[in-house]
Amino acid sequence: MNSLYRNYPVGSLLMWRTRAEQADVRTNGNALQAGPIDLLLDGQQRVTSLYGVVRGSPPSFFDGDAKAFTDLYFNLESGDFDFFVSNRMRNNPLWVKVSSLFTSSQDWITNLTANQSSLPNLHTLLQKGMQVRNILDMDLPDQSLTGDDKTTDVVVNIFNKVNSGGTKLSHGDLALARICAHWPEARSEMQERLEKWKANGFDADLDWLLRCVTAVVAGGSKYQRLERVEIPLIKQSLRETANAVDHLLEAMRSHLYMDTDRVFSSKQAFPVMVKYLVKQGGRFPDQSTMAQILHWYFTVAIWGRFSGPTETVINQDLGALEGDAPIESLRFNFRQSQGQRTVTHENFDVNYTKSRFYPLLYVMSRVHDARDWGTGNQLRHHSLGGHTNLEMHHIFPRAYLGRNGVPGSDANNIGNIAFQTGETNRAIGSRPPSEYMPEIVERWPGTLESQWVPTDPELWKVENYSQFIEKRRHLLAEAANHLLETLRSGSLPPAREQIAAPNAVVPPEVIEPVSSRDPDGEMAILTEIGRFVSGNGLAPGIRAHEVVSDDTGELIAVFDMAWPDGLQSRYSQPVAVLIDENNEVRLAANDAGFRVFTSPEGFRRYVDREILAEEVQSP
Repeated sequence: MNSLYRNYPVGSLLMWRTRAEQADVRTNGNALQAGPIDLLLDGQQRVTSLYGVVRGSPPSFFDGDAKAFTDLYFNLESGDFDFFVSNRMRNNPLWVKVSSLFTSSQDWITNLTANQSSLPNLHTLLQKGMQVRNILDMDLPDQSLTGDDKTTDVVVNIFNKVNSGGTKLSHGDLALARICAHWPEARSEMQERLEKWKANGFDADLDWLLRCVTAVVAGGSKYQRLERVEIPLIKQSLRETANAVDHLLEAMRSHLYMDTDRVFSSKQAFPVMVKYLVKQGGRFPDQSTMAQILHWYFTVAIWGRFSGPTETVINQDLGALEGDAPIESLRFNFRQSQGQRTVTHENFDVNYTKSRFYPLLYVMSRVHDARDWGTGNQLRHHSLGGHTNLEMHHIFPRAYLGRNGVPGSDANNIGNIAFQTGETNRAIGSRPPSEYMPEIVERWPGTLESQWVPTDPELWKVENYSQFIEKRRHLLAEAANHLLETLRSGSLPPAREQIAAPNAVVPPEVIEPVSSRDPDGEMAILTEIGRFVSGNGLAPGIRAHEVVSDDTGELIAVFDMAWPDGLQSRYSQPVAVLIDENNEVRLAANDAGFRVFTSPEGFRRYVDREILAEEVQSP
């Protein structure tokens, strides 16, 4: 707004002239004829900002902070733009809401006139207000990409070279833009479904949903396949996709108790499962098929099949669905890439915050009737109140291990993790196992064994911590293989029992990522960082973000929390927070182009000085 008001250059707009093959395209309620349409490539943020300020409300597709438009004010005397500050602007006729300058309302002129006795330069003030209105008469230069040779790949490549310092354009962005040109409600309909799944513990984005739709309608993962698909077929495929996702999530929740987003460690596998389910008419035909598909999902998740070149792997597995034995073909593809795998104790020798096996531990605990150590109750049931919500529990408290010379990275070993209700977690507090476990054995026999905890009292002593972890990892590996083999053979664990009064609203289980007795732990720090970021309207960070080799698909490193697209999504530079990590991980983050922070204080200073301050200075 500052630049437009002062007639400074604001850059040109980049358009892509393509074709509207169908006549049901609408804009402002008017039908368009089939023919060329212009899609805005570079300049969306500028045009969206101008639209929001002029109209006083954001466009329908906008999902950011609407106050950025409604709270922008203009000083008729100084010519400055700034966001509303009550003690400076309230009841001050010189500060005018910018949106009001573009409407037919004359309230701002009436207000000035009423105060003209104290405003001798009334005419100049009115002129400045009208000068803001004149922004609408300005011509912005534009360039168009035209011609049949301007394919999606070419357009994405051109845009990202021209706009290398700003928001990156993806194939998904372009595909959705073309769909919305023919079907304006597409984005909002997709968002509605995503919001529904998020409310039920599964958080995904538009690119993910569009890839699932692409798999269903076009039999591949590349968004370019949507270019020649008619809109009615895309609408039908979205309905089929949403129905298939519903059935998948219900099966995972009912039989494997996957009720929190953190346990869905391979969402990239969903396009394949969705396509399979649609080919089956939208439902699993029988129990055996459901169990085998869930087995395939966990197999590709724990061994990282989709951590490499995603599109290539998805296309391989979508191709496997075309044969007479699709599940066996999927297994063959997995063996070809990952080999014949069996879970060993070494797979559980890792920090739980970075482990693909953490979701498996969670599911094992729910499926195999793990019991709470304070009540003896099974952890498979719905929570009936906040004090019984499921929490992660360090068997040997982190602080206790720290006082005895065990570093935090070893304390977070997945072999030291169990699950308890919040009430039990608080009751145990920071007591060592050698003190509280004998009480559990006496009061609730069998509950330690239900969570694969060694019952030899010698192993409960801190000096034997490493032996305790080693023994428990063997027990976990044995249980993991038993669960996976059960699914592979076509058997399912029993469905979730519902314990509630008739017609009662049963709240979903909640797994807290932070032990209530360990407020200074790594997960507590990351949780607080997450709250700080979301409280400032920035993009949510990704916990345990994996970085893999583009060439081999091998895992290079795992960052505690990361923003690969920047805190201002796909606008600012990638950022990673690393707590208690070694130099190898920090170097990997630097090599991958991330700005690295090793303390919450340093991260907060960066956000305050370089992100939030920039937003305030650049309305």
